[in-house]
Amino acid sequence: MSAKPKVYLAGPAVFHPAAKALFQYMKEICAENGLQGVAPLDGEADWNDLPLAEQAAAIRQANVDKIKQCDAVIACISPFRGPGADAGTAWEMGYAEALGKPVFSWCEDTRPYLERVEHQKDADGRAFCQVHGMVVEDFGLVDNLMLTAGPYAPQTELDQAIRQAASCLISP
Repeated sequence: MSAKPKVYLAGPAVFHPAAKALFQYMKEICAENGLQGVAPLDGEADWNDLPLAEQAAAIRQANVDKIKQCDAVIACISPFRGPGADAGTAWEMGYAEALGKPVFSWCEDTRPYLERVEHQKDADGRAFCQVHGMVVEDFGLVDNLMLTAGPYAPQTELDQAIRQAASCLISP
């Protein structure tokens, strides 16, 4: 029997006060679907005695190593601290794709990205961000096209993204 495909669980859940419980729940859903979930907090070392910059570098490297060891990434791209996905999650998604690993995602806010960004339209109908004055992309996607226009469309629920990943990673 071959090992279960490993999936890195990316997303802002790492910042939640109950992060360990949330990741345990995600791992259970992965296991029910024949996958092994790997959380950013797995194997958490005690870096508390390190200076903050060294802590950050150690955490980053540990997550990079986990992504390398996994077969795919499942990422939460729900809005976090603003209208779009968490910046760290976006980086992890791009890194995984650069390694040739498939990326699956879910976004609980299904409104198009444009609806979440304060904007005004010019005479030609182009939307401009009211804060920065730059064009806001309008492709009807839930986030930036680089995160959402790939081969696997974002799902609306975690379990849907896990099932999507399982159907792609596990041979019948």
